[in-house]
Amino acid sequence: MNARPGSETGVESGATPDPERADRSSPTATSDDFVLGTNPLPRLRVAGLLVFLGAIASGTAPLFGVVNPAAPPAYPAVAPLLVLGVLPALAAFGFLRARRSGAARAVLLVTAAVALARGIGAAQLLVEPGLMARPELLLRESLRPLEPATGTWLLLAGYAVVFLAGVLALCTPTGETSRAASGTSGGRQPLFVLVLCFALLGVAGALPAGFRSLDPFVVAHGLLSAPPLVFGGALLLAVVIPVAAGLAVSSAEPEVGRGGLVGLAVNLAGTTVPVLLAVLADSELLFGWGLGFGLVALLGFGALSVPVGRTGTRSVETPSEISLPAHTRLAVLTGALGALGGALAVVAALVPQLRTPERVIGFEENYNLLPLLLAGIVQLSLSLPLLRPGLVAPRPVLGTAWAILPLTAAADLDTVLRFAGGTRLELVPSGVWCTVVAVVLTCCAAVCGAVAGAIERDEVDLSDITPSRSLLPPTVLTGLLVVAAFGFPVFRTPEHVSPGLFNGFGIASWGLLTALLVVLIALVLVPVSRGNRAAALLAGCAVVLSFRALLAPLAAPAMTEGFSFGLGFWSALGAVVAAAVTAVLAARPTG
Repeated sequence: MNARPGSETGVESGATPDPERADRSSPTATSDDFVLGTNPLPRLRVAGLLVFLGAIASGTAPLFGVVNPAAPPAYPAVAPLLVLGVLPALAAFGFLRARRSGAARAVLLVTAAVALARGIGAAQLLVEPGLMARPELLLRESLRPLEPATGTWLLLAGYAVVFLAGVLALCTPTGETSRAASGTSGGRQPLFVLVLCFALLGVAGALPAGFRSLDPFVVAHGLLSAPPLVFGGALLLAVVIPVAAGLAVSSAEPEVGRGGLVGLAVNLAGTTVPVLLAVLADSELLFGWGLGFGLVALLGFGALSVPVGRTGTRSVETPSEISLPAHTRLAVLTGALGALGGALAVVAALVPQLRTPERVIGFEENYNLLPLLLAGIVQLSLSLPLLRPGLVAPRPVLGTAWAILPLTAAADLDTVLRFAGGTRLELVPSGVWCTVVAVVLTCCAAVCGAVAGAIERDEVDLSDITPSRSLLPPTVLTGLLVVAAFGFPVFRTPEHVSPGLFNGFGIASWGLLTALLVVLIALVLVPVSRGNRAAALLAGCAVVLSFRALLAPLAAPAMTEGFSFGLGFWSALGAVVAAAVTAVLAARPTG
């Protein structure tokens, strides 16, 4: 229910507000919020308190020690970690005090996304603490095996609490209306470009190593040399930064834009400043490229949050041309990011990724590059039509099929990095980085596509949808086959078993997990979607499952002796058939 034009509050009109009606008269809480009992301020205060408690738990982790035997950090890090950890909570409380629930919610959501990425990376402490590159937590002093201690559980519990706070904030509607859209497109477009430029610097800060080490016992690895959990956390952070920045600066609510950028700034401070202090405190730690890019990005986000929050307060009647909730504009952006990611995947498959001192190993010798090449071509084919404004037909298919690129890219990176680490083969950085950037762009395209679909449903297509009970049985059957397809190997040889979620976790497992979650989410949406949209989602699922099955026969030429198809292959084929049959049922006209 929208507020009436004449229902602005006494604070906005210059009158003295009634203390008993303070929440009702705030610019972020309409009277409808109180009629329906949906005032967001109490729930957001609880979320902010959870962030505060999570920060205390994580910040005190070095005090109890994160490993046994003890490996002290580079400096007394408890006080800086506590201060930096509570900054997002303080920012959220500050916005709530000013009755800016949208800005506070944006801070909390960004904080939760960053906490999820950092928590995945910190889980390395449970597997092999010695490979953890967090000098504010520990500096290894010998080759003695390390085990997680009390501080590790405090650290992970803190990240989990912060993530739960973000879930609470996500489920809390702010009740705000777009009363102050951007004033002029001329003032908005430069800000949009500047924010995205600093977002790219943030990505550049998340991927390479933040520091270099002269101590042989202290690891300092970037993305390509990182263990699987650290790899997944860094890659997720590299996706979160541009997505959060883009959604913030393109929001129709200037206060939401300000909150998103402030959230990015304070959270990047939490990832970079502790490393900077370690570099300054320990002479054997040197400044790294990742740290430099990260510091510049956080300063840029902090500075740009001021003009982004002011943009549009001059005019209520003139909407911004760049303000995105416009599903056609977001669809074009989805197509551009998807096409660029697909093109980079094609380039990554065609350029060498491994070499020996005598020669390079090209496409014809690395069988694992063929699925990546096909994935890039398919993504290009689905993304290019979206560049034409108003043509959104391929978007539902791309909304699921984009998972083929992380699936194949992770398998490629797993193979390449394994060979480079265990043989005399060396990495060719250009090809490997093309693969990484293609995955980041593809994930950003997926988020833009999801937001475009949600906006289209809420603001354009207002028709009622009745859940289809007839689609439930085949959808559930497809889901069971999907879990088996990604959980079990697709082929076996006497010396090698292909990756699956149930037989060890490596870099390839991140691609499997991403594809599994994307397909399962699409299947959940099928019974509550319109016929054509449900069929398109199922078509995207069939594409992803086809690529999962293709990994087996494409590997056969290199592994012919003792080669056999695994349960994952047959499950993937069965899931393709089930998805196709369900798509036909969904596309049938009703009534």
